[in-house]
Amino acid sequence: MAELLFFHLEVAVKNLLVHKKRAILAILGILFAVMSLFAFGNISRGLKSKIELEISRFGENLIILRSGIFFVAGRKTAQFTEAKTLKMNEIKRIKDSISDVEEVVPFFDVSYPIRFKEKKVVATVIGVESSVFNLRNIDISFGRFFTSEEERRLERKAVIGFKIYESLFSGENPLGKYVFIYRVPTQIVGVMSEKGTDLFGQDQDTLVYMPLSTFTRRYSNVDYVKGAYIKVKDGVLLSETKRKIRSFIRSVRKMRDEEKDDFTIFTVEDVLKTKEEGIRLVSILTAIASIISFFIGGLGIFAIMLLSVTERKVEIGIRRAVGSRKKDITFQFMIESTLISVLGGLLGIAAGFLITLIVCAIGSIPFFIAWGHLALSISICGIIGILAGVYPAVRGTRYEPIEVLSP
Repeated sequence: MAELLFFHLEVAVKNLLVHKKRAILAILGILFAVMSLFAFGNISRGLKSKIELEISRFGENLIILRSGIFFVAGRKTAQFTEAKTLKMNEIKRIKDSISDVEEVVPFFDVSYPIRFKEKKVVATVIGVESSVFNLRNIDISFGRFFTSEEERRLERKAVIGFKIYESLFSGENPLGKYVFIYRVPTQIVGVMSEKGTDLFGQDQDTLVYMPLSTFTRRYSNVDYVKGAYIKVKDGVLLSETKRKIRSFIRSVRKMRDEEKDDFTIFTVEDVLKTKEEGIRLVSILTAIASIISFFIGGLGIFAIMLLSVTERKVEIGIRRAVGSRKKDITFQFMIESTLISVLGGLLGIAAGFLITLIVCAIGSIPFFIAWGHLALSISICGIIGILAGVYPAVRGTRYEPIEVLSP
């Protein structure tokens, strides 16, 4: 049996080499189908892993309250309309009034120029309470966080992002040195670890944190805040807590039913759902494109095998005359069609693997192999190869030696 299979494979390979252009055209259809299916399976798995990692970095069980109305500027950056109605007393009362809330950390953020000697960068400066570092899972590379005592004394301390450290200090020790934040001298006490871009499109390495009380009084001179990070107790539904927070704020402000909110409440999971919907949509489009490519590839194999049968009538007649049975002829053409399909599938997997490596490297996406997509691709290739070869193989058995060999 092994010798017979080897013989059929040898004949199939020789036939493909004789008709290289035909074989390449048939292989390409299957190649593109497998490539898109396999590559996107890998990339989508990596994207989901990246999103899960970003959620863990951002902080668990968090609700974000922002003044203003949320909108998307471009494809990545989330922004808010300006609103000055969110007061500190409202934020502080949330924890006391809603039992589901474990901790509330108000913040005020704004873009300011930061200068050290001749170097200058523009960064997002965030005034927060010191508890935010634990709440947001923020790690320190070297130095320390500012303390609650420094907050109380309105001291000008700052913890800077890693890219700001590299841009302003170029490897020089920044601890204890002063930078000018919006013309105000501010002492650097710590540098954060590299975190990259978060789910909202904000580069975490270009942020600066400083005490909220210092920032609102000595830098911005405001009596309101931009928002708050609200940590919910374990086991509590975030959606239900969001509803309670919204009702509480509207009640405190005595807003009428017809009045629209001038604040936004959302969670990381809300952003996650939006991103997953995008991935799901692209996945559907990729699947449709793969199905079309498989169909075209299958038709290509079918056409080539049908043409091959017609051209090899004499070969079929000779083989039948020397003892080959109809099932041997059928098996021969089935082997050839399956070989073309599987070869296209293997080349598609190699191309998909290469595309995955490139995309993961460019997009900083964790590398994964979607073994399910791999097995599915090979299975589909085998099925297409068999189906595309059935009719041509059966047609080949209809040629009788006396008909094709007679002059």
